[in-house]
Amino acid sequence: MDYSSQTIASDDSTNISKPMKPFNTREVKDLLEHIVQETMDKQQIYEPEKCTQLSKDLSQIVKNAMKSLNYERYKYVTQVVIGECKDENMMMTCRCLWDLETDNYASYVYSNSDVFCAVTVFGLFYY
Repeated sequence: MDYSSQTIASDDSTNISKPMKPFNTREVKDLLEHIVQETMDKQQIYEPEKCTQLSKDLSQIVKNAMKSLNYERYKYVTQVVIGECKDENMMMTCRCLWDLETDNYASYVYSNSDVFCAVTVFGLFYY
């Protein structure tokens, strides 16, 4: 069956094709920088048990802060990675399918001599 010619009827008042306020990567990155620095400055050394809980807490803090930015009809995916600095490299990669016109992401990486923290927030517009 050919679905390309089919259309879905919808009420124009609920059919939103573009966000009123697009995801602003600069604004989100500034927010991440503030939150991560404030949180990670208290964690000067890597302690696995503490960092496990800290990554969960930090993810929740970021999620709540994102709500305050009032990006209507956006859903967020937050990724927090905390690790120990030991003169080794780390590579993080992510792939997803999204709308190039509305969806975006912002990330911030914090590092001191003993610990690093990488936080990424993906903003996905919900049609």
